[in-house]
Amino acid sequence: MKKPVRLLIISLVLIFVGGLLASVIQTNFGSVKVRDIRFMGSNGTEMSALLYIPKGVTAKNPAPGIVAIHGYINSRETQDGFAIEFARRGYVVLAPDQTGHGYSDPPAFGNGFGGPDSLVYLRSLDIVDKNNIGLEGHSGAFPNDYKSFILEGSSTGTLGAPDGTPTFPKNFALVYSKFDEFSQLMWLTDVPGNIGKGQKLQTVFGTTSEVVPNKLYGSIADGTARIWYQPTTTHPGDHISTTAIGDAIGWFQQTLQGGNTLPPSNQIWYWKEIGTLIALIGMIMLLFPAGELLLQTKFFSGLVEMAAPSKGATGAGWWIAAALFIIIAPLLFFPLSQVPANLKWSVTAIFPQDINNSIIAWTTLIGVIDVVLFLVWHFLLNRKAQAN
Repeated sequence: MKKPVRLLIISLVLIFVGGLLASVIQTNFGSVKVRDIRFMGSNGTEMSALLYIPKGVTAKNPAPGIVAIHGYINSRETQDGFAIEFARRGYVVLAPDQTGHGYSDPPAFGNGFGGPDSLVYLRSLDIVDKNNIGLEGHSGAFPNDYKSFILEGSSTGTLGAPDGTPTFPKNFALVYSKFDEFSQLMWLTDVPGNIGKGQKLQTVFGTTSEVVPNKLYGSIADGTARIWYQPTTTHPGDHISTTAIGDAIGWFQQTLQGGNTLPPSNQIWYWKEIGTLIALIGMIMLLFPAGELLLQTKFFSGLVEMAAPSKGATGAGWWIAAALFIIIAPLLFFPLSQVPANLKWSVTAIFPQDINNSIIAWTTLIGVIDVVLFLVWHFLLNRKAQAN
């Protein structure tokens, strides 16, 4: 009994310590209140969001506000790094789940990804200075009720969003990494580091010359400012990059009034991720002592029995089987993941995202293929070894 009890205690301590560290960082040591909220969007769509409210912000002392919206097939927590750092600098931050993501009603892509509804909700709060609102995140269509706009690894005119012009979006910053995988989709450029040479980005920046990273184009006062930040990371890496997050902080400090002057380099968000990782390790460890202790109770004692002798593939047969099972899944990823599109499988409340539907089709069909191969092997070869 001593060993599982000891491991159980260690697991619980890791969960508690990790969770406490994550909570302390997310709330900036208690100076930021984080609320899990629901609000009603267009067409009766219920939206989910985390609302970050810095200490001292009230209706009599409103603060600038930021909508921090994640990308496709992610959730509101993807924006934690940005939201924590924005809130530390005195901004009220709304981090919503896009429609069809997290706890927001489906389908995905509905109501402009939920972005316009999130902006309307943020503007409805009396604690927010409506003249100083910023938008940060990924793809989405938004009205003009904001002062500055940051796209993280995304572009204008993608997936139904409006095309960019020299005056839209207002005070526009682009954080687009050197190794982003989607440069062709987003900016019609094969090499992500070369999007500055592409006509699409040049059109948004109002120039016919190559767009230079970190150079300010246009005028902040006129709302035509443009800047391109190029962190050395990948598309998903933007959300775990101190450089990308620092670029976003710096842009809002230039374009929004009312926040504090804490330098962009002063960041603590990654300690929340470390705390979450510690708690996750503790949760995985917890399964083993909890299972062992439960099996020692009278209720679960009937599950305890000696494992029956088993036979399986050996030698060359084992290696052939292992190779088949490993190779088949990646080999068939593209043809099988296209099955929903080929069948014109539309999104529904149960299956609200196209990309997830394609992965469901791929994993399910790979499972069917593996079961068939296993049964063929069993009935042709394994039964001869007297396996049941």
